[in-house]
Parts: sequence; C-alpha cells; structure tokens
Amino acid sequence: MRTPRAAATIAVASTILISLLGTAAPAHAAGSSGNLILIGGALNENAQILQRIVADADPDGSGPARARIAIVTAASAPAANATEAADPNASNAAANGLYYADLFQRFGADTYRVPIDVATNYSGDPYVPSNAFSTAVADQVRASTGVFLSGGDQSRYVATLMQCAPASGNAYTSCTDTPVLGAIRSVLNGGGVIAGSSAGLTIQNGAAMVTGGESYEAWRYGAYAGTGVGSKDLTYSPFGGFGFFTEGLLDSHFGTWGRQARMIALADHVGRDLVVGVDETTALVYDRATRQGTVIGANGVSVLDLYGADIVGTRAEGVRWHYLVNGDRIDFGTLAVTAGATKRTGAGTGSGPAVKRDIWDSPSGSGGTSSMVIQAKALVKSSASVAQGTTWERRPTYRTYLDRVSGTRWWSTGGFEGLEVSFIPE
Repeated sequence: MRTPRAAATIAVASTILISLLGTAAPAHAAGSSGNLILIGGALNENAQILQRIVADADPDGSGPARARIAIVTAASAPAANATEAADPNASNAAANGLYYADLFQRFGADTYRVPIDVATNYSGDPYVPSNAFSTAVADQVRASTGVFLSGGDQSRYVATLMQCAPASGNAYTSCTDTPVLGAIRSVLNGGGVIAGSSAGLTIQNGAAMVTGGESYEAWRYGAYAGTGVGSKDLTYSPFGGFGFFTEGLLDSHFGTWGRQARMIALADHVGRDLVVGVDETTALVYDRATRQGTVIGANGVSVLDLYGADIVGTRAEGVRWHYLVNGDRIDFGTLAVTAGATKRTGAGTGSGPAVKRDIWDSPSGSGGTSSMVIQAKALVKSSASVAQGTTWERRPTYRTYLDRVSGTRWWSTGGFEGLEVSFIPE
C-alpha cells in the first residue's frame, strides 16, 4: 500500500538518493542556474522548440554574440564505415551530428559536433569512445552556451560519458563524470541550456532511470535493476543518469506510446512519488532556479502524482494525473498548475467515451497511439464521471479506470489536472 510517508521515511529516501548521486545536493535543483528543455522525442523540426533552444543558448539576446550549441549524439549507434558517417540522412552518431548541426545552424546558432560514440568501426573514425576523456573536446564543449543531446538509447550515454563501477546486468550504483560530461555540467551550471530529445531527455534523470520495458510486462512481472536489451520487462538503472532533473522520474514518448502504466509501476517500485512524462514533438522547459516548468510544442506533458495512492501488488488506485499542453505551467515546488486557458470544474456535455481496448498501446496490439490521453480528454469534456479501457494482453487483463473527482479541472486547449487513475487486474 502506498500512503503519505512520514518525515523520517522521506529523510531516509533522501539519504539513499544522495548516496546514489554521489553528491550532497538536495533532491531538487532549486537555486541552481540554467534551463533544461526536455523533448519527448520525434522533434520533427518543430520551430517553436528549436527557436526556444537557440534563444535560451543566446548569451546576449539580440546582441552580436550567437548561441553555440554542442551536439552530442553518443546515444546513437556508431557508423559502420566512412560513407555512412558522411551521410546526414543515415542514422548513426556521426550522421546525426551532421543533421543536427545543419538544423541548428538554420535556426541561427553556431555548432560543435562532439565526436564521441560507443565504438570505433573503421580506420580514421573521428567518433571514438576515448574522446570522452579528451581535454580538447571538453574545452570545446565548455566553450558552448548550450548542449543538445540527441535520441537513441540512454544506456549508450551511460557507457560513453560516465564511468561506472562494474555491476551485474549493468545495474549501476556508483558512477562518476568523464571530463566531457563534466564540461556539459559546467555549461548548465554556468547558466546555459541543456536540451535533449528521447534518450537525450531520459538521461537527464537522477536516480532510478528507466532503461527499457513495456507497460503490460511492468505490471505482470515487476521491475528489475539493470538493462534488458531486447526484453519487454521493465528495467532501470539504480544510479540513474546525469542528474540534471530530479523533481521526479522522467520518460519520453510518454502519452504517445502509452507509458503511463510502466512509469507508475517503476515509481512505486523505487519509492518515488512523481513521474514526468513528455509526449512526442513536445517539450518541458524547466527553470532550475525557480523550479517552474512550461510546456511548448504540439502535444502534452504528464505529471503523475503517486503521493497518497494505494498500490498493492498488481493493483493501483488513486494516482493523480495532470496533463499540460502548450502554454501551461507547473510549479514543481507545489504542483500548482497554471493553465493557458480558463479552468473548468465539473462535467462537460455529451456522453463519455466507450471502453477502449488496448488503452496501454501495446507494441503487440492494435497499432494505436496516445490512447489513454485521448480517453482522458474525451472524459473530462463529457458529462460522464468515469472512462475505462483494457489491455490488449489477456490472462490477466488490466482494466484502467479514469475517474473525475472533486479536484479534477480541465480547459479548452486540451489540458486537465487531478484526474484519478486506477489499474485493476481481472
């Protein structure tokens, strides 16, 4: 059962988190400088997000200086040969560096391609793991006003930019910065911006960073420390990622790929009360000094609050879901939501949505996306008080209940707060 924890329990959890992070920093980044721009994946050259990255990296606004963005693509697979590395339309670390350098230059920034990936595959390959320890590369990063972390696999960022004590199954509990990661950290601490998409978002997490898995398997089998390459089981790194964002657990492609259930399962497993999930083509802009988050882009950001929720085994009740859209803001100190449109209380009009099969958007299922988000939006603007959905998988089937409660609010632009989420096996 998950209930509000006593102060002593919170103090113990904070001590564990501090130990895992290897620092005496608080569990959040209040008072720190710099912005994070957390992109849920599928950037799709969204002009609003790209302009915000460049603007936040601009050292003097409209003055003569220009933003200088270091582009880190080490989460991508290494190029197999020089031809693939030189093709900006290919998908590998070097090619992705070319693509993003051109993209940010089109939006008015200077760029530096950070030549690091997980392997050296051909003679003359400039993208090599050892560059993470290069003073020259670290100096180039440190001279930048912003850093962009591209997508791929967040475990590759751990392998290339962190030094971790060996652990069975890569269930790391002790890691330190390489010189290049130290330089990235100095850009942020100096007031710069760190932006990341997909894996580049997830790696900014603190302790208990998700490394893989699907929602159904998370509830049927539980969570495991380590990396489960090729498995649908829910896995996580105890030490976590770079530790730039520690308000809650982070996840990308969130509502788009139906990841709400997997992250509720992980948060309960590791004893965390907050999950922040960002949809595709959407970003959460997080000001570390004020702990304020602002949503920009095409879709939404979910904040799942487990504080006071009742979770027993394979059953969950009472998780509160806030869903913020473009222009909405949240104060992570209080979880107060400021909507970009007028909030409404009570029911809307029309009947509620029918029961949705495959509400967790299983990769083995109907091929749908954003099913739980769609169901929730349909509920709050209807006259109904509850909406339901079931998993694609059977034996057991998990039934999702979305309940309108006294604290539920919604607004015309598609956002809502205080919707209650429950998962019941049957």
